[in-house]
Amino acid sequence: MSAADGNVVGTTQIVDHGPASQKWNLVILGDGYKQSELTKFHTDCAIFVNTMFGTPPYDELWCGINVYRIDVSSTDSGADDPVACGGSGATPKTYFDASFCNGGIQRLLEVNNSLVHAVVNAQMPQAHMIMVIVNTTEYGGSGGDVATFSLAAGAGEIGLHEMGHTAFGFADEYESWAGCGSGETGHDKYTGAEPSQPNVTTDTNRATNKWRDLVAAATPMPTTANKDCSKCDPQGNPLPASTVGAYEGALYNHCGAYRPQFNCRMRALGNPYCAVCQRVIRQTIAPYMASWTWGTSTIGAGQTQRWWLSWNGYPGLEWIGVQPVTPGAELDWDTPGMQENPGGSTLYWITVRNKSAVPVTFHFRGSML
Repeated sequence: MSAADGNVVGTTQIVDHGPASQKWNLVILGDGYKQSELTKFHTDCAIFVNTMFGTPPYDELWCGINVYRIDVSSTDSGADDPVACGGSGATPKTYFDASFCNGGIQRLLEVNNSLVHAVVNAQMPQAHMIMVIVNTTEYGGSGGDVATFSLAAGAGEIGLHEMGHTAFGFADEYESWAGCGSGETGHDKYTGAEPSQPNVTTDTNRATNKWRDLVAAATPMPTTANKDCSKCDPQGNPLPASTVGAYEGALYNHCGAYRPQFNCRMRALGNPYCAVCQRVIRQTIAPYMASWTWGTSTIGAGQTQRWWLSWNGYPGLEWIGVQPVTPGAELDWDTPGMQENPGGSTLYWITVRNKSAVPVTFHFRGSML
């Protein structure tokens, strides 16, 4: 249950978009993987990285991201599972001493952060984000100084949620601590100062709210209000899912704290990051993108546009796509093909689809090798 219970095997770069000094570097380690299970760890890393790549807005920022895998073997598989939280009582010998039942919450899965940092500092000191995958199917994760997630169903979603905490400072948008049906006390109403996290607030004033530029003039503020602060608000979303406003119930409190959209990955897994979270992610990673904007266009509600982009030479493009600049907007797009012409010029085709009910302005963006 310490560094004596395994070995650091080595580091492999699994996504390479340039020098570590110029990119946003994600480092993934494992705990509870025996030496004979490291191939499984490699697969688990690849699955998460593929999930991340397919998740907005990481997809459009991908050329600014490097990913490194640090192989660490443990004597035993799994994680500590204390009986105090209803667990099995298992105490496997693992390098980073992963354990459930922190803070009295079964799902709160933590590791020895100091030891993780010591390993990363020795192997890949230019890390911006550190994540540990724990080799157990028991549900859990955490997003403190080091993010963790288990291999429970929806593992990739757990990882994306915990990354939101560790890398970007997002708050949980839950309206309870132990769960809405837990009978918990002390979480009726948030009465503290304005939260520092970018995705929660106490301010429902349209003129001063921290994400006011994303709120449409027709959206009521607050957008929802909990009529009974002794419990979680049972009402559904009264507005389209993409609507940004101030929805009551966040930061583990039934009332008094507000979230930007009714649902977000920071409230319920399986949902996109909200517009506020996506903006913070873009702002954080954009400085690491050696990219350019080819042009800007607007696509009408429900429309599909097909474009071709032309260069006099072959630019060796690594990534090309579109980035919405309309606040809170998302677009579907694909690049069905390219053509290198006999004279050396190049054509790229791109299809852009706007499934929303409002026009969206977007950039064509690309990154060169």
